[in-house]
Amino acid sequence: MCEFPLLHDPENMQDPNTWFCNIPILGDGIGYWRQCNNELRLVNQAVERGPVPEEAWEKYTYNKAIRKEIEQIVIERAFPAKSQFHPEDPIELMMVLRYGDLNEWEIMMRIDDRYGIKFTDDLIDWLIDSQVTFIEFIKYIEKHAIK
Repeated sequence: MCEFPLLHDPENMQDPNTWFCNIPILGDGIGYWRQCNNELRLVNQAVERGPVPEEAWEKYTYNKAIRKEIEQIVIERAFPAKSQFHPEDPIELMMVLRYGDLNEWEIMMRIDDRYGIKFTDDLIDWLIDSQVTFIEFIKYIEKHAIK
């Protein structure tokens, strides 16, 4: 088990899909505000937890270029510039799949453009349901990338 604080669902998340948030105009704004607040709290974790020790990566064999490219894509689209990721961070949280405001689509499109990885519903469900880690996703890309 990892002792470094991994990305996790923010505490005290506010549900953007309550009945109140379904009220036209007013509810839409509240639901959107809650969604943005949840996303901000998630992405700020990557800076607040401090630098990820490089030793965390040393026990893995992986393609370092893929790691750097995925990190760059994710940071450009969803995370603060000083963000760092741990190999055991859940990829669905890195890609803000449950929290994003369309930035998750931009991340998926960039990965698809670069590696030919098609983000089907089955792939997205697997990433979320299986809690795929960043290192597992790197290995998935190594295996499935269209070269």
